[in-house]
Amino acid sequence: MAAPSKRLTVIEERVHIDRAPRDVFAFIDRPRNVQQVTPKTIAVSLESHPEDLRLGTIFAYRLKRWPVNFAWDVVVSEYAPPRGFTNVKARGFFRKWAHRYSILPEGSGTELFVTLKYEVPSGLYNALTNNYVIESAMRELVQEQSRAIAQALEHQGS
Repeated sequence: MAAPSKRLTVIEERVHIDRAPRDVFAFIDRPRNVQQVTPKTIAVSLESHPEDLRLGTIFAYRLKRWPVNFAWDVVVSEYAPPRGFTNVKARGFFRKWAHRYSILPEGSGTELFVTLKYEVPSGLYNALTNNYVIESAMRELVQEQSRAIAQALEHQGS
């Protein structure tokens, strides 16, 4: 039996934030801010990070949800203040990984678009694990992190 074909998974989230784009970028430019507001209940954690972003900086992530427990490193491949940044796989489990934060002015506030594109290695086990564990964990990461960033920034503004 042939293994399922490789599949690129794309997860997108869009949130409106009643703050200026420069404020949104200044917040996510400090990985510690994002780490602190991301719910601890989600399965994906930021294990190590630089104090601030710049081209070439490396982050370490971990996914820990039964039956998987693995880590991967990403590197900032695009850094365009205050419009956003992208990190891509440096090493680890994923065949491909691109996580993009795009910040666009919208009226008196900002639209934060978070896009995650990833591909697991080939093989039946990895395909099944993606379908039943990884994809839901990554969707949770993108959605919960986006909402937490918006809530933290709007709370700061009040």
